[in-house]
Amino acid sequence: MKPTVAIIAMGEMGAAVGRALVDGGAHVITSLEGRSQASAARAAKAGVELVHDDGALVAKADFILSIVPPSRAAALAERLLPHIRIARNKPVFVDCNAVAPLTVLQIAAPFLAEDLPFVDAGIIGLPPVPGSAGPRFYASGPAVDRVAELRAHGIDIRTLSSEVGDASALKMSYAGITKGMQALGSAMLLGSVRAGVSRSLWLELQYSQPDLLRLFSRSLPQMYAKAYRWVGEMEEIAKFLKEGAGGSEMFTGAAQLYDDIARDYAGTDREVTARITEFLEQKEKV
Repeated sequence: MKPTVAIIAMGEMGAAVGRALVDGGAHVITSLEGRSQASAARAAKAGVELVHDDGALVAKADFILSIVPPSRAAALAERLLPHIRIARNKPVFVDCNAVAPLTVLQIAAPFLAEDLPFVDAGIIGLPPVPGSAGPRFYASGPAVDRVAELRAHGIDIRTLSSEVGDASALKMSYAGITKGMQALGSAMLLGSVRAGVSRSLWLELQYSQPDLLRLFSRSLPQMYAKAYRWVGEMEEIAKFLKEGAGGSEMFTGAAQLYDDIARDYAGTDREVTARITEFLEQKEKV
């Protein structure tokens, strides 16, 4: 039987996941409460049905995938929980957000206390596009076997355990490496520009760390438009590492850096991002 999957919200990832599920034979619905016209356009393009009432959305859904910025994850769960409580058929609530294990445990607490189906999930990879394998959804929690059913509908679900928090811990660890590396690279490239040694650093990286230079050249310009979304994620990683010596403070700093980059990119001068781009676009002198 075709499952009905509610996805909130229709951002870049949510809309792409919705399209993949539709292509995989699932019925996908969404609510546009508090969302922009761009979200409505993405939903329409993905073939996702619009449901304007939270109660109707929950009543129709077999699964609810929460794909929102970290700062909005708890509020969305709280908003839908009263409707899930009274739903005749309880949908599986899947928190797919980049949050620390402590955060997802807090979100899950009322679900677990009332024996409502809950799954902790971490998305690793880029939004799916036709013809690609798409991102991996690492999942854990008491209802993990149920969400694994979505494998048959175009989503790569990889189950970890029955414990809420395991998937979020994996997501925090992975994102801390990949996005933390981009924060470190951005900070040091900017430092070299301010100190007047950017050309020398570029030449040394080309000589001794060419793979790293290629990675920065590819990933940092793509990061500018996403930086505002990564601020909350860095804060969650800092929370994840709070017991580690020095680790938490590193990611608090990364959150501030991404906030600075996001503000710069949203402005007109774009001084910070221009400096990073100028560094990366240097060429070897012939």
